[in-house]
Amino acid sequence: MQPKVSVILLSFNQVKYIQKAINSIFEQSYENWELIISDNGSTDGTQDICKKYKNSEKVKLQLFDSNEFITKRYKQAINEATGEYISILYGDDYYLAKKIETQVNLFKNLGEDWGVVHGPGFSLDERTGKRVISVSSEANGESLKTLLEDYFRKGFINPISPLIKKVCFDNYPSYEDIFTEAECLFFKFSLSYKFFYFKEPLVVMREHETNARWHSKRNIEILDICLDRLSNFEEFPKECLGSLSSLRVRTFNLGAWESIRLGIDSKWTRNRIYQSLKIDSLQIFNIRNIIAYTFTFLPNIFVIKLNNLIDFIFSRKRQNYFQEPWEN
Repeated sequence: MQPKVSVILLSFNQVKYIQKAINSIFEQSYENWELIISDNGSTDGTQDICKKYKNSEKVKLQLFDSNEFITKRYKQAINEATGEYISILYGDDYYLAKKIETQVNLFKNLGEDWGVVHGPGFSLDERTGKRVISVSSEANGESLKTLLEDYFRKGFINPISPLIKKVCFDNYPSYEDIFTEAECLFFKFSLSYKFFYFKEPLVVMREHETNARWHSKRNIEILDICLDRLSNFEEFPKECLGSLSSLRVRTFNLGAWESIRLGIDSKWTRNRIYQSLKIDSLQIFNIRNIIAYTFTFLPNIFVIKLNNLIDFIFSRKRQNYFQEPWEN
């Protein structure tokens, strides 16, 4: 009998897309799956669509009244999963029909120390309808060093492409004190398990206005926390310390630069530059750090006008800076 795959569908206010996400599971060429729908307190009608499947033998519903940390919802869904493998999907994305079948077959030829099968995915621009292959890490085999070095160079693991052995989640459960670990889960998995890269795109992620939260303080601060904790694991290899330090420096620098370019929080910007210097004193010569630090002493209105001028000169599309409720 084919091993069971537990698909965990995480959603929040995605009424426009959730049906396509669910359909993409029912349309899989692989048959032995269960679907766990975890809705994090939607108020837009998403849960009404999910409730249509309450009598399906293959669907488990976790429809919550409140919005909580995604890490909490992850754990609640994982606890309900009965499959040997886990596949994650978000309510505004979808799988191609052979996603699960292809990855289960790949696992058949891999040993016990292989925990993740992953690959690239398509990115679908909802405004234009254009679909292209998105950049992602091609980590294969022992993957921690590659993941650390690829983070800004090639991109990270496509978040919905992997098929993951459930034992990975059992041995490395999500933190419950942060909003979401997102890709940082794969840093932890790579401490003990090998990754297999398959180059064919098997998933589609949508790009639309309501998911464009890449430039959020919370997101980059979560990455700070996860990277800080990574080296505390006993199994963290010492030969990866240099790669980890380099990534932390780049993350501090990026946050400082984006704060100036997108939001203007002088205190936060200066703190990130200080943190960068603690790890690598040579960052004092980083031209972006010099510019960002200088800008923190200028009037905000001047910095905003200068940024607008830069965007105009270089024909750059202005990115919005998304504040979290507690940042207001």
